[in-house]
Amino acid sequence: MASAEVSSRSSDRPLRAIILGVNGHARAVAAVRSLGRAGIPVIGVMNEEHGQDCYSRYLQRTFLVNPTAEELLPFLETLGQNGGGVLFAAYDRYLIFVAKHLDVLSRHFALTMPPWEILSRVMDHARLYETARQLGLDTPTFFKPRDEADVRRIAVALDFANREYLLKTIPGIGPAELSSGRATKVAGADPATVQANCFEIFSRLGEFPLITEVVPGEANECIGITMVVDRSHTPRLAYCVRRLKLQLYSRGGFIHPYELGSNVYCESVHDEEAMAAAARLVKAVGYYGLITVEFRRDPRDQRLILIKTDPRFTRATSLSTALGMDTPTALYRLAVDGSIEARQTYPEGVAWLWATAYLDAVWCNRDDRPVRQELLALGRSVGRIKAYAYFSLRDPLPFLMHAQWRARGWAWERIRGIARRCARMVRRWKARRAMSVLDG
Repeated sequence: MASAEVSSRSSDRPLRAIILGVNGHARAVAAVRSLGRAGIPVIGVMNEEHGQDCYSRYLQRTFLVNPTAEELLPFLETLGQNGGGVLFAAYDRYLIFVAKHLDVLSRHFALTMPPWEILSRVMDHARLYETARQLGLDTPTFFKPRDEADVRRIAVALDFANREYLLKTIPGIGPAELSSGRATKVAGADPATVQANCFEIFSRLGEFPLITEVVPGEANECIGITMVVDRSHTPRLAYCVRRLKLQLYSRGGFIHPYELGSNVYCESVHDEEAMAAAARLVKAVGYYGLITVEFRRDPRDQRLILIKTDPRFTRATSLSTALGMDTPTALYRLAVDGSIEARQTYPEGVAWLWATAYLDAVWCNRDDRPVRQELLALGRSVGRIKAYAYFSLRDPLPFLMHAQWRARGWAWERIRGIARRCARMVRRWKARRAMSVLDG
């Protein structure tokens, strides 16, 4: 990573970086560290639903502002008049907000994302898949209902005996699943369930979700291409990672990667086919900025299938620093003066780990595989892990505070579990007592 400070347009001091959606998430912490280590002043903006706080020696100041036009726009207008800076978005909700107010915000800030007209082409899966197919790229089988009759027609025709299906909404617009807040949920195993889920989503968002077929395979079939793309739609920095599966994977049937921990462990690889496909895709949609394009190789024939894009920092952002391809700082430099100092090559087999989430996934899935065997398997590859979520000897506070926050959540879940078991025991005891009274 280059350490030289970047000069602003009007002085020798570097423009400050403003990260919208900064909280205790791994991607936000990684972005703060990357920019701070380059000598760039970093301030954060979070909202009332931020969860854990972001603690880092590189974060100069944090503001609490809700991501609404009534609150965020006046705040950014004031911030812009008092020095401006380079504007980043760590979450989809903020990303969409800035993209939709680009004309106003570009008066005071250097921006790291394209306007909504372009951004929507990669965030709306239906549009993304259509573009990919026009390029000759493979996508999952998908259906976009137009109305209620269309939903019923599609649901009845789905092959539930041999396929599984997901419902997808546009990230940041509204969740497909309210309980988790995710933009993806299992569609259901029969037409009635699929229809009910589609109608429920429409009642909240005013739009039917995309119905997509699940691509088979396990976590290590997932490949992500992270790129920083200039305004001529040319990748100036690019590297490829592959998810590493937990040894306990899989149980059969679709289970979200969050539940099985397959999004907490990955390594750098080289996949020229995926690199070329990702570059063609961003050029076709006219994209510029930071983006990760995720593919999956179909285990049946090894075809490369497009899954989704993330046009922001990802949870494994700290891996880019270990590879010498630091994406937050590269994105900053591209926004300020168009220059990027990055390697053209990177080592293969460098791994990243989110240790606390990994251990949590192992514990939650302990019925499928003994914890000891899982940890021994991880221990044999620990030498390849060069980047971690949160953990850094130069900035230890984020890891300490995250571990404390995670431990509180773990303890609360255990207490709730014990309470549920006790309640079941009481119900069974009452039932047996009632039966004994009747028998007597």
